[in-house]
Amino acid sequence: MRQDFPPRSATDSAPEETRCYPVRVRVLTGGGLAALLLVLGAVILMAHEPVIGEPAPIRGRFRRQPFQVSALAISPDGQSLAVGRGDGFLEVQDTSRGRPRQFRANSGSPIRSLAFSPDGRTLASAGPGLEVNLWNAATGEPVATMTGHSSLATSVAFSPDGKALASGSFDGTIKLWDLANGRARSIYRGDGKARRVYGVAYSPDGRTLAFGLGATTVGDHGVVVLCNLADPRQTVRTLGEASFATVAFAPDGRTLASGGGDRLVKIWDIETGREQATLIGHEGYIQSLAFYPDGRTLVTGGQDALVGLFDLSPGSKAAHRL
Repeated sequence: MRQDFPPRSATDSAPEETRCYPVRVRVLTGGGLAALLLVLGAVILMAHEPVIGEPAPIRGRFRRQPFQVSALAISPDGQSLAVGRGDGFLEVQDTSRGRPRQFRANSGSPIRSLAFSPDGRTLASAGPGLEVNLWNAATGEPVATMTGHSSLATSVAFSPDGKALASGSFDGTIKLWDLANGRARSIYRGDGKARRVYGVAYSPDGRTLAFGLGATTVGDHGVVVLCNLADPRQTVRTLGEASFATVAFAPDGRTLASGGGDRLVKIWDIETGREQATLIGHEGYIQSLAFYPDGRTLVTGGQDALVGLFDLSPGSKAAHRL
């Protein structure tokens, strides 16, 4: 049964609000569903010999879909792929059998972001509109709805312990929701310049929040920001700039992927802030990224209706089934 959390009362304490101040470092250069057609067969990645640690263009194998791929999420066990479509439909695929699961929920507007809870039982979605929704990942039944953003909800990410959910919005805030009561316990603001939040991701250890912020003016660039949750006043640095960005941490916590309007995916070393590789092949802006649990395989989706698979293992020629 769906649970709509009650609105905040006058006696409730206001959530803590924090600003994270990014510092630019460099510019990024270049550059859905009866069933996912991709799941009908194994996808063989093009052979490549990337040297992780050095920037290198890597092309994956792509399949075109009859819809925009607005969101992707992979379950912690790697057995389920959640797909959000530009037409508002949400499906969960069983990756081991290669066919859709039982549910197909219509949110009414595009699903902007998806995230599985650490136990894989719950699926969070950003949208429709201002809402953040929770779904039973096995049955598709709605679980809860959280409201509080004043503009479009664009991104969601569960904390590693599963007790909190981060959501980003075009209102320029990232809210951390307490899932025990559905209330925002803290609010982060980008850099104080009314930047839209396009993507948000927790590091596996829960200490860092990464988010992609949009441009503030014509000709400006969005930024990819890392925020220290233990002390947000400590910087906070940026890994690069783009027209906007979606972000995803690799399971090892040492690597971050970002993608956006420049049609490129960048792989970053968190410690050094250096670009490790550039993933190419999308024809339109990239809306979603998701790592497989092994950390070596990245799935991408975009407005161009393409789903891509990239193997980041040096010299790998492995096949992967979604």
